[in-house]
Amino acid sequence: MKFSYSYALVLAACALAAGCGGGSSSAGKEKTATPEPPSGHPVSAPAPSVTASPRITPSPRDGAGLIEQLKYDLRLKTIKMAGTPGRTTAACDRATLPATKGAKTTCTVTYEGVKVAWPVTITGPSMGGLTLSYQAEPSTGILTAKGAEADFYANNHDSGTDLRCDDMPAVKQVPLGQKTGYRCSYLTKSSIDDEPLRVPLDLIVRSTGPYFRA
Repeated sequence: MKFSYSYALVLAACALAAGCGGGSSSAGKEKTATPEPPSGHPVSAPAPSVTASPRITPSPRDGAGLIEQLKYDLRLKTIKMAGTPGRTTAACDRATLPATKGAKTTCTVTYEGVKVAWPVTITGPSMGGLTLSYQAEPSTGILTAKGAEADFYANNHDSGTDLRCDDMPAVKQVPLGQKTGYRCSYLTKSSIDDEPLRVPLDLIVRSTGPYFRA
């Protein structure tokens, strides 16, 4: 059975000479502030293993029950959210589930030690009864350094140079759909004066994976 789911100078002032009456003065030298070095570490093209399509073996056998197929599907979705392959397991709070509209269960997927609960609601058959639809939204987001950097590179390496990302944990539980507190950036040129311009982007984790926005 297959599934589908609805889901930006300081100019030094002239120095005044000591004394107020008849004292001489000398002009101070003009100073230009030195730009701060960019934060984060350089990001380059990820290894193929980081961006490989999620694969879980073995896949459910022919005729496997709905719960077994849900566990497999949710493991795949969790890996996609993390943005890179990782070890997963899954367990559901029911041993069986009827393929009827409104049937519910909660499955918990563990990705590299981080647990994500997926409340599932069967919404009914689709594609003329050939597939079964369900709704499932993860209880939390999963951030991975490899997944985030791979996504940032893929979507921004043509936008500028010197791509950089904050140091991030290998894997971490984060609020879903909210700013994680981590950023990546790239160097480009200002459209106003053609001066170097660093563009920072905030990392957000959605159910479909890492996402960066200004």
